Amino acid sequence: MVDGPKGLTPSAGIIEQSMQTAAELDAWRAHRLSWEQWQPLLDSSDLNPQHWLDIKMLIVDAMSQGNLDGALVIHGTDTLSYSAAALSYLLAGCEIPVVITGSMLPIGTKNTDALANLALALKGLESKRAEVMVAVGDSLLPAAKVTKATTFKHQAFTACQWQDVQWNTPSPKPKTHPFSQLSQWKDVKIGLFTLFPGTTFETLSMMISGDYRAIIINAFGNGNAPSNPTFLELLAQATEKNIPIFIRSQCYEGSVDFELYAAGAMFKEHNAIECGHMSVEAVLTKLQLISAITHSSEELVSLFKAPLSREWQ
Repeated sequence: MVDGPKGLTPSAGIIEQSMQTAAELDAWRAHRLSWEQWQPLLDSSDLNPQHWLDIKMLIVDAMSQGNLDGALVIHGTDTLSYSAAALSYLLAGCEIPVVITGSMLPIGTKNTDALANLALALKGLESKRAEVMVAVGDSLLPAAKVTKATTFKHQAFTACQWQDVQWNTPSPKPKTHPFSQLSQWKDVKIGLFTLFPGTTFETLSMMISGDYRAIIINAFGNGNAPSNPTFLELLAQATEKNIPIFIRSQCYEGSVDFELYAAGAMFKEHNAIECGHMSVEAVLTKLQLISAITHSSEELVSLFKAPLSREWQ
């Protein structure tokens, strides 16, 4: 990013130049780098699921040529957690380390965190850990679990219930990759509905009548909701129309358990699916990708429950 007439805007060549000259990035110069650059460069707010597939294909094609030891994805921080979760699924079981990084301050500005993040990214690549990781801040994080937690600090991303000792447990490796043939995106309708005191349910009703493929509900606490007759009727309608309902907690460190409170039992009665302590990015991107490869609600639920990366850890 560089200053533009309306604020920060993408600019080509800045990062490559720093890689060649910055003392903090001296270790990078021991490696042979090959660059692929979007034309034109995009603010991460403009990314969509097709870009996830394009990044995946760039990496897979380079791997197929047999001369790639690792892949670095440089990404704006606003939607980095969505791309990270999606790539953790799309590249599940990959044979090389893939590291996604960005920065809170542009690489050419005073006190930038970009140089430290690039240095951390190199450590991730040299770890030879064959999975997708995020390098922003003080430590490497699993791509399937990250959430952008702040716009004020360099340590912008966090991962719920994650400790570095968990790296010692290998990431799940799917026996068959469900997205291996997915290269062209097609729009799918996934609903995201948040409960709050005094919620009205017109939006949820529209999702159900609009035949959404799946609906995510951000519920209270451990997966609780009001015993509102309209809400209960809508859950019944979703069940009747075979629209899976996925329940996650609004709490950052919250985990869903339908059997803990009576206020959550209604979800179990309507065959809703618990999302554990998965992030909203992990839930949403996984449902988007699965919905792009199957029309079966039963298969959608089955694939969602099967670990592809570290999303359930």
